[in-house]
Amino acid sequence: MTRNVKRLLAFALPLSLAPTSGLAEPFGPSWTETLVLPSRPSAPGAMPLLCMAWQEYYVLNLTGATVWSSGPLTPPFPILVAAGGFASAGVSTSIPGTHQYLFTTNTLDPYGRAKTCAWQLSVALDSNGVYAGVIHQASAGNQGVLCTIDSAQSYFDPSTCRSQVVTYIQ
Repeated sequence: MTRNVKRLLAFALPLSLAPTSGLAEPFGPSWTETLVLPSRPSAPGAMPLLCMAWQEYYVLNLTGATVWSSGPLTPPFPILVAAGGFASAGVSTSIPGTHQYLFTTNTLDPYGRAKTCAWQLSVALDSNGVYAGVIHQASAGNQGVLCTIDSAQSYFDPSTCRSQVVTYIQ
């Protein structure tokens, strides 16, 4: 039990600059799903941000139970989420950045008697000055969880690095 609590608490550490491979470790060797966020450019003439871009995260809780959240977003998700929640974070536009957050129905045993979903948004800048957003998803627990990324409502702006990520835990 102590090992699982330590793993859950590890998600609360500031992970925004940690390498992707190290973050996937609690859920096994790889994420269960990866999606390149659909590109939605901003209005013509929008200028790239010079230091921080705003990332917005929405989670809808469809489990029928209260879920607990964890992750280094500011402002953070509410700790207890009955129906859904919103959080946001800034990511530096000059270097690659990563944000990860987790929702679980059981903080004492998130990898056993629980429904647990984790999502990670990775932002990268290519040599042409174009940003790309990739969302990774993992699930854990033996309670039959369904983790979903809503690709119709999620998007990434390749010129300003702004994004919106909509996810579901069921």
